[in-house]
Amino acid sequence: MSSDNLEKKIERYEDLIKLGQLASSSLDYKNIQKKAEGKIKKLLDCEKVVIYLYDTKSELLTHNFYKDTKVETVEVKIDEHTFLGSCAHYSAILHITDIQSDIRFRKSPEYLQAVNAQGLLLIPLLSKGQLLGVIEAINSHSGEFSNEDIHFAEAVANQMTMSLENFQLFEKLQKQFIQVVESLADAIGKKDAYTGGHTKRVRHFSEMIGRELDLTYEDMNNLRLAAVLHDIGKIGIEDSILKKEAPLTAEEFVIMKDHPRLGYEIIGHIESLSEVVDGMRFHHERPDGKGYPFGLKGDEIPVIAMIISVADSFDAMISTRPYRKGLAPMIAWQEILDNKGTQFSEKVVDAFDTAFRKTKMFRPEKMEKIKKAG
Repeated sequence: MSSDNLEKKIERYEDLIKLGQLASSSLDYKNIQKKAEGKIKKLLDCEKVVIYLYDTKSELLTHNFYKDTKVETVEVKIDEHTFLGSCAHYSAILHITDIQSDIRFRKSPEYLQAVNAQGLLLIPLLSKGQLLGVIEAINSHSGEFSNEDIHFAEAVANQMTMSLENFQLFEKLQKQFIQVVESLADAIGKKDAYTGGHTKRVRHFSEMIGRELDLTYEDMNNLRLAAVLHDIGKIGIEDSILKKEAPLTAEEFVIMKDHPRLGYEIIGHIESLSEVVDGMRFHHERPDGKGYPFGLKGDEIPVIAMIISVADSFDAMISTRPYRKGLAPMIAWQEILDNKGTQFSEKVVDAFDTAFRKTKMFRPEKMEKIKKAG
């Protein structure tokens, strides 16, 4: 073996090790997938690599292509009519050397035609016989994928399968944990029916905003938990205040404002939830410093707390209480926009605005009627 070939083989093994380190470095699979596609492309020395995941609910292979702010999802059936579908159907590596004359090419995704695909290497991702996804490598720079490429592709599949297994296990545990936390939050609902339903809606609106801000996987999980727990301190508020069917007096409001501190006393000692705790603890702070309990300003307030602040305020405005009728969503939306930069973070309001416009609540024609009526 020549020294050049030896160096190339050593480099490929180093790249394989780096891929393994990447696959075990984070539970943010979206981030891992993008980086892994680049590393596998280099490892197999090919033009393009796409990793498809198997969706057990739809029973389809899926991949999200991101272009600017738009997301295009490609879905492929598990059958013998496409290259990807065949690989998944047979749970076997497929090496296609003459794509253009293969009948399956006609039903393949459009990007294969865009890159003028000539050769394909398809590797299934399997865990205990169960399909997790498929790696698609397109156009070897050497003209054709070699037996050595296939050997490395099998090693790559093992690395990515372990990463997916870890991700799915973490997802399962995370969902179970959130369910436990929601059960805890529901304890408040037994004292105050408004707070119970309010908690679920705040989580929903917070997730809407978080998606627009493109939060990381970890930050989205922290946001969900903080949204569910944001009113947990109300457990310590007297029923006479919490269940009062009239507006609170100034003295009662001072007591109610203490619920973030009480929430901190309940869960503040859990080290692994520090960012979740801060999201809960500071969700009544304001960028202009007029919030509570600490009067924090601007960037002193965590993004998660600012997201919950908008979601919490919006839901509070549209919710009907015993002593007042809820506002129309369009009026509440305008109120959020009008307080941008003072009560609410500018970037969070912008994200809320974008998310709100995608919902059925956004009805500009209704706003015009309200303005005319007023």
